[in-house]
Amino acid sequence: MAPAILIDAPHRTAGRLPVTLLSGFLGSGKTTLLENILTSPDHGLRIGVIVNDVGALNIDAALLTSHDVTRKEEQVVAMQNGCICCTLRGDLLEEVARLAEEKQVEYLVIESSGVSEPMQVAETFSEEFADMHIAAGHDLEAEDQGDKETNKKLAEILKAGGLSKVARLDTCVTLVDAVNFMQDFATADFLVDRQTDVPQEDDRNISDLQVDQVEFADVVIVNKCDLVSKEEVNRIKGVVNKLNPGAKVVSTIKSRLDLTEILDTRLFSYEKAALSAGWLKSLNEEINPETEEYGIGTFVYRARRPFHPARLWDMIKSVFVVIQTEYQIEGEEMDVDEDGTDGEEDGEDEDSEMEDEQPQLNPKARLASKMTDETFGPLLRSKGFLWLATRPRMYGEWSQAGVMLTISGQDLWRCEIPENEWPADPETRKAITRDFDGKWGDRRQELVFIGQQMRNGGEERLRKALDNCLLDDEEFRIWEEAMESGVDVQDKLDELFEDGFEDWIETGHEGHDHANGHSHGDHSH
Repeated sequence: MAPAILIDAPHRTAGRLPVTLLSGFLGSGKTTLLENILTSPDHGLRIGVIVNDVGALNIDAALLTSHDVTRKEEQVVAMQNGCICCTLRGDLLEEVARLAEEKQVEYLVIESSGVSEPMQVAETFSEEFADMHIAAGHDLEAEDQGDKETNKKLAEILKAGGLSKVARLDTCVTLVDAVNFMQDFATADFLVDRQTDVPQEDDRNISDLQVDQVEFADVVIVNKCDLVSKEEVNRIKGVVNKLNPGAKVVSTIKSRLDLTEILDTRLFSYEKAALSAGWLKSLNEEINPETEEYGIGTFVYRARRPFHPARLWDMIKSVFVVIQTEYQIEGEEMDVDEDGTDGEEDGEDEDSEMEDEQPQLNPKARLASKMTDETFGPLLRSKGFLWLATRPRMYGEWSQAGVMLTISGQDLWRCEIPENEWPADPETRKAITRDFDGKWGDRRQELVFIGQQMRNGGEERLRKALDNCLLDDEEFRIWEEAMESGVDVQDKLDELFEDGFEDWIETGHEGHDHANGHSHGDHSH
């Protein structure tokens, strides 16, 4: 990461340093946009730039030699609990704090790596996370590992409330490559398949990351529009508008645009960005989801009956790479064969045969299966909450992008939480009660679907497939009897309905709890 390429201007920054964050995959045009910013005479700002690779900037050598250009090794500071949201970019913290303190620049542009999630970087700048940063600073101060001098510097920045005290995030910009955007919804690739600079244990996938980058942006730049047809550009804009209805969408060639679209816009608000995703706006009925634009449509699926877990699994198993969190109780040993081996060698041929027979064990085969499936082939994105018959206390989260579908346990239904533990705010309590309907409280299916061909039978096919997964009348009657018996309810439900999904662990309903003695990691099925 190389900081501080400076462009001169006659006046200096007052107050907090404004920042534009550039996100996007490798090849989307971030570096070209940076070159356009650095060589433009129009903005009149003295700009600092933090980039991943200063050597990639194709700028006249004389310009670079007259400015402060150095390089820092990327450094990640992880807190002891290891959670991704508690991982801080130490290099970024230090460099931004230095530039803000020196007041030699009026504006800062950060080019994030192609594999970064903008929400994580934005949290570093957001006042909403100041308390977390202060706590992290104290934790880091107490750390025994790593470079103590570096830890001390970072701890001081964090204890002061993080970067929100010295800098403000002005605009989140995501660039997408018009040539590859739609193809990245039709890929089985994980980051490790494309990037040599990510650790093997990084289990994120391309489709999910692309969606994350678009959904969190204030401005989405659809770049390389000269390399695709006008119809394709419009289709991409249609997808972007469904993923993030509030974002400004700009189409460009070679990343050329009016720089006032992305500099000093004051568009960013963490609260707004966190609630900007189209699926969430559809659920909250802030937008009308039953619309279609450039062939891209949206609808919300709602139901007040639980899904039969086995039928739901049968529906998704061959058309999605299903990613779930697998919990392992500390001290629990792996099952082994009687001869003391784990059976891997003996099972190799068998596993190979199963992979051929079952496309759900092979991401590329599953992608092929999805793309030829009339119901799920046109589906690009879906997200929301689900209710399984065997899990009456907790709701699950469904999050799909392309062929990748993540299903995970989230929290207790509100009807399972005593009212005296609900938030005190009257408006929030009123919003909670609006979700209640009948004796089963707020339990429900609520899923938003975004895809092609929705008005040409696509929505109807998806609704029918989901309806078939709901308990039928007789199953629901038996389910209700088990629930109302009040005796061994969970055992009865487990006997009635086969459930092969991974366990969901109750973690307390007040947020960030990693207790209960479980270690977890995501696994594909």
